[in-house]
Amino acid sequence: MLAYLIILVITFLGLFTGLLIGWLAKEELKPGRKYLSIFKHVLFIAILIIFFVKNWSVLFVIFIAGLIIIYSFSKHWETLYYYALAVIFFLSWRYNGFAFLGPLIFLYGFPIGSIYLLEHMKVQRKQVLLGVLRQYSGFLIIGVLLGLLGLVI
Repeated sequence: MLAYLIILVITFLGLFTGLLIGWLAKEELKPGRKYLSIFKHVLFIAILIIFFVKNWSVLFVIFIAGLIIIYSFSKHWETLYYYALAVIFFLSWRYNGFAFLGPLIFLYGFPIGSIYLLEHMKVQRKQVLLGVLRQYSGFLIIGVLLGLLGLVI
């Protein structure tokens, strides 16, 4: 369980790594937004493909398809997708494919953090850090709760 929590926190730090990269290359964020968005989508699709290859089950397919459909109708779909990655992270830990998905979720945080910074460029750094933590902390909360639930089951 301790290893699960440590890796969960490390994957969450991908967001802050994206912020750091954004701060180091501020002038590249605006022209690179299109590529960051493409990178984000490619990583999300890769995460889903690897998850389904490693965990082929009708229940998993229905669960993830349901999440995607529900989240597609939300105006906060990007945040909710990141929360869904906590569920995928837990299921991959519990069953199979964890070694591939952990690093991909970490990398998924890079474009998310950089795009967040681009959208909040005029805000102070402390406020940006707190904003990312506030908006995406659900990933950690869901991951920890599922990890604790996994101990009980």
